[in-house]
Amino acid sequence: MSRVALVTGAGGGIGRATSLRLAAGGASVAVNDVDEATARETVARVEAAGGRAILALGDVTDPAAVDAMVSAIGPVDILINNVGGAPRGAMWAELARTSVEDFYRFIELNLGSAFICSHAVIGGMLERGWGRIVCVNSISAVFGQRAGVGYAAAKAGLTGLVASLAKEVAASGVNVNAVMIANAPHPSRTPEREAVLNQWNHFGRHGRPEEFAAAIAFLASDDASYLSGSTLTVDGGTLRFALL
Repeated sequence: MSRVALVTGAGGGIGRATSLRLAAGGASVAVNDVDEATARETVARVEAAGGRAILALGDVTDPAAVDAMVSAIGPVDILINNVGGAPRGAMWAELARTSVEDFYRFIELNLGSAFICSHAVIGGMLERGWGRIVCVNSISAVFGQRAGVGYAAAKAGLTGLVASLAKEVAASGVNVNAVMIANAPHPSRTPEREAVLNQWNHFGRHGRPEEFAAAIAFLASDDASYLSGSTLTVDGGTLRFALL
């Protein structure tokens, strides 16, 4: 029987690549984003590749919107908490330049969305005795970054959510894991900063969305049956001492 996967932030990048990868593996994919045009493009690409996908528009920081979205989708077997990011202009702000409002928005986007979506699907997963929740995290959660304390703090919270929820649902057939990434292209970085970052990993290049998606799809599969509360680091061997 086909699994149903909900991928948040699936309008492009890692979310789109993950949708394509899960669909290629036989899952029916609910493509979530707040941007209808990019979400429709992902649905079209999945269908063009022979997969099954539906549009699941909604703001995953809004509990009512998420509950309505999950109700419309039906039973969700796989949840990929991919949404994250920063308020405009705040990604690389030092503490003194980060407003309280921006800090809470970091938490809302990167941690709150994962809590809200997990909250919406966990009951059904437990009832059915099978489920996969995969959170897309950043190595900033562990190693911090020289500017962007709000982002790093929110991602650190995501690490705690994964570890705690995995313990809570242990032996239930529901596994909760994370993929911790680095060296994904980011639109807020200048070309010069991107070039520097690419010197800090073994491959001298960015990770491709498809490479991150492969790790996510593994954790979402039956092959990951003995993994829960784990973090799979996919960072190209980033040199930690030089991080960000």
